Amino acid sequence: MAAATGGCAWIGSADNPEALVRDGRDLYLARRYDEAIVKLERATALDASSWTAHLYLARCYMAKENWTVAIAEARLAYEAQPDGEEVEEVFSAALLGGGAAAVHTERFTLAIADFSEYVSLHPNDARGFLGLGQADVGAGHYASALGAFTRGIENDRIGSVKPDLLRGLLDGGTRALRGGEAKEAVPLLQHYVQVNPTNAVAYAALARALLETGHGANAREALNHALQLDPRLPDAAALRRELP
Repeated sequence: MAAATGGCAWIGSADNPEALVRDGRDLYLARRYDEAIVKLERATALDASSWTAHLYLARCYMAKENWTVAIAEARLAYEAQPDGEEVEEVFSAALLGGGAAAVHTERFTLAIADFSEYVSLHPNDARGFLGLGQADVGAGHYASALGAFTRGIENDRIGSVKPDLLRGLLDGGTRALRGGEAKEAVPLLQHYVQVNPTNAVAYAALARALLETGHGANAREALNHALQLDPRLPDAAALRRELP
C-alpha cells in the first residue's frame, strides 16, 4: 500500500507544473542544465502560460549558449510578465548575448534583429547601439551603422562604451574604403575625427576617402591634419602625390 501510494505521489508531482518548475529551478541553480530543461519543458507542455518555466528555460539555454532558444523562451516569459524586473533583465541579457554571438559568427542579419529588439527595450543604452552598429558594418549597411554609433555616443553619458563606439566608426569607415565604397566611408570617418581629432591614421583614411570621391581640397586638408599629428605617417607622401 505504501509503495502504491508513493508511486501515485510521484506521478502527481511529474504532472504538476508548479512542482516541475521548482525542480527545474533547483537543478538550474545546481548548474545541472540539461536535467533542468527536461523538467521545465515538461512544465511548459502542461502549462504554456507558466512564465517562470519559460524564464528558467531561458536561463538554462543562456548558460549553454544556445541563444536562439534562450531568446525565444525569454520572449515568452516577457510577453506573459512584461512588468517583471527579473524577466526584463533575462530577456535583455539574452538579446545582448545572442546579438554578440551572431556578430562573432558573422550572422549579421540575425544580429541586427537581436540588437534592434534590445534597442526597442532600452532606447537609451549605448550597448545596444554599439552592437547594432557593429552588425550593420558587418552587413555592409554603413549609413545605418553611422546612425547607430552616433546615437550610442549621444547616449553614453559616462563614456564607458565610447572607446568601442569610436572603434566601430573607424572600423566601419576603413572597411567601406577597402571595399571600394569611399562615399560610404567619408561620413563614418568624418564623425570619428570630430569626436577623436588626435588620430593621424583616421585623418589619412579620411583623406583617401575624400580623394576617391572627388573632394581634392578637403582631402588635402585632412592629410595636412594627419601629418601635423604624425609627420612620419606611412604612405602620406604617396597620397600627397595623388592630390590635385
